[in-house]
Amino acid sequence: MSKFGRQPARVALRRERYTIKLAAELIGVPESHLRIAVGGYARPMDAVRKKLPTLVGVPLEQLFTPAAIEKPYDASKNAWADLS
Repeated sequence: MSKFGRQPARVALRRERYTIKLAAELIGVPESHLRIAVGGYARPMDAVRKKLPTLVGVPLEQLFTPAAIEKPYDASKNAWADLS
């Protein structure tokens, strides 16, 4: 199970017919990061927080749960460490 649960961004991307890979390319973030952020395994990095809402036309607060965006992304944390 993911740390933050599946994020609403997954539905928004599908509705706009974006794959994770294409969306990541368009907003300039690694595909792996967007995949784990949308899956709820890690908090979204700043670029995702700024550019994904513009790409899909939905406010950030509707793309990610409050728990996922209450703190900034920390690259030093392992997204898989706390899932056991």
